[in-house]
Amino acid sequence: MSNAEATRAPFTSSIAVAAWCGGLGLLASGSVLALWLFGTDADLRRLLILTCLAGLLICVVAVALRQRSLGGRSSVSDIAMAECAHVVDEARGSTHEAADPPRTLPSRRGQQLRSLAWVVGIATALLAILALSVGTPQRSERIERIHAAGAVFGVATAEKVSDVRRKSSRGKDPYTATVIVRLPAETGEVPVSAVVRPTTRRPLSVGDPVSVLYAPAQPQLGAVAGDERSLGAELRGETMPAYLRWLFVAAWFLSCLGAISHVSKRYGLRAFSRLGQKDRAIRGRYVRVVDFDASGRRKSAGEPTCIEVQTDAGTARFHTSVGRHGMPELMERCPLWLCWDAQRGARASRFSSDTTPAALVFDQGLVLHGMMKVEEAQALEAGGVSLDKTGTTPQADRPLHLMDVRSHWPMYVAPLMLQICVVVIACAALLTFDVGNAWRWPAGVVAFLGVWAAVGVYVSDDDASSERATAT
Repeated sequence: MSNAEATRAPFTSSIAVAAWCGGLGLLASGSVLALWLFGTDADLRRLLILTCLAGLLICVVAVALRQRSLGGRSSVSDIAMAECAHVVDEARGSTHEAADPPRTLPSRRGQQLRSLAWVVGIATALLAILALSVGTPQRSERIERIHAAGAVFGVATAEKVSDVRRKSSRGKDPYTATVIVRLPAETGEVPVSAVVRPTTRRPLSVGDPVSVLYAPAQPQLGAVAGDERSLGAELRGETMPAYLRWLFVAAWFLSCLGAISHVSKRYGLRAFSRLGQKDRAIRGRYVRVVDFDASGRRKSAGEPTCIEVQTDAGTARFHTSVGRHGMPELMERCPLWLCWDAQRGARASRFSSDTTPAALVFDQGLVLHGMMKVEEAQALEAGGVSLDKTGTTPQADRPLHLMDVRSHWPMYVAPLMLQICVVVIACAALLTFDVGNAWRWPAGVVAFLGVWAAVGVYVSDDDASSERATAT
């Protein structure tokens, strides 16, 4: 059995695994961030977060088991070969002609949503790890006891001041001291003293007021220096102050805007499934995948793949996400229709986009979505035809198949990336517990860098695996 035949069989199930694992992963990481920022019950919050992390781990295991059931990891080139060979085999027995360009195409909404989820998911994971690192998992032991006994804020009187020190860092409260205070007491009750360590703007003296948190019903539990501003969040069971919590929320919304911008640049915001009067098309042939951009600079990993198409009006460069080895040799010199949105960016204003949605429609029925530079698209207009002037037959009834190699990511994702994900999940789980800074900060750094490492492996390793597969 050829590689194409072996890889073609599990396509449908791989797309389902990709959709489920990607969706559950995004939901779980978003839930971790939301629970950590807004949950107030420490035990319940930890349980729910660990459940979400367990769900993420199940997704990683599911992808690993899926690869194992298929006999190991596939390369991007093998998947592309199988997908193209399947379409070519079907086209050989087809009686449909390719006289006119199509008026309808398979939608690119799935690719847009996957790209959006990819950027939002990375940002959510990074923000969640940062929040887990800087937040407080639970109340301190003393505050927990005082809270259970009915904590209130009050003003105590300093009876003895010692060990006065000035902080090396400059701030609003530069002085610390060890102070014995007399807690507030009802009339007729014996006053109780407690030892606290307040932080103040000026050195304290005997008789000065000190803000404390204590339990009036059980003053023997002691007190903690501080007021609503400094201790309110911890007393309510929150992991961080309100201003920091909303800063994380604002950062997440900004990441969503960045994700939309990324999708607009990579795929545009149009589904590009129904072509009309603002669209144009031109006949051409697929030539090759180009590793260099128009300026001669070699494309780096993660940049859109550039496909060269020869048309009657000249050479066109089509940018898509199939990867450097995503177009098999059997598609070379195949005739096609190059369709594009002729309206986007046509005004050439300051805020106009420099790219426009485009699609390659091969005569075999294969459709590849991507983008074109507006200047290059405008150069092709003279030789192109307006789609509102073309007929709707016989091409309109011809079956078209969307080529979307990235939808099969569980088949080609590197095992190293899955291993890194396991390490990140373990570190995140550790951060939900009240561990010392000697463990907390290293775990946070490892998890944060691990997310970037996993992204780097995913972006760069598909081309490397394709080169290894080609060499063997």
